[in-house]
Amino acid sequence: MTKTELFFGLSKPKPDGQIISAKDWQAFADTVIAKNFTDGSTLIDARGQYLGENGKLIAESSKMLIIVSKLNSKRSKQIDLVREKYKKYFQQESVMRVDKPMRVIF
Repeated sequence: MTKTELFFGLSKPKPDGQIISAKDWQAFADTVIAKNFTDGSTLIDARGQYLGENGKLIAESSKMLIIVSKLNSKRSKQIDLVREKYKKYFQQESVMRVDKPMRVIF
């Protein structure tokens, strides 16, 4: 099995720099995430930070999505589709993805 973590920033880019609302996030989670990961997933509130192009530290609220699955090319494309939809819907530069092989016992 593979544990996939996706990290979604909740700040829109400047000039407006608005925060993605809880309502907008939930609509995305209910329509895109839930429909693509019907076997289940976990969402965690997080706080991320990174060094911006201007050399300044940028901190923002974020969401971490955890999916445990048998990772194959179809599943990988499905995960990347969710990432691309989020970037498009909320004008994001990236959604970080981390894949870790794991031994899972239910």
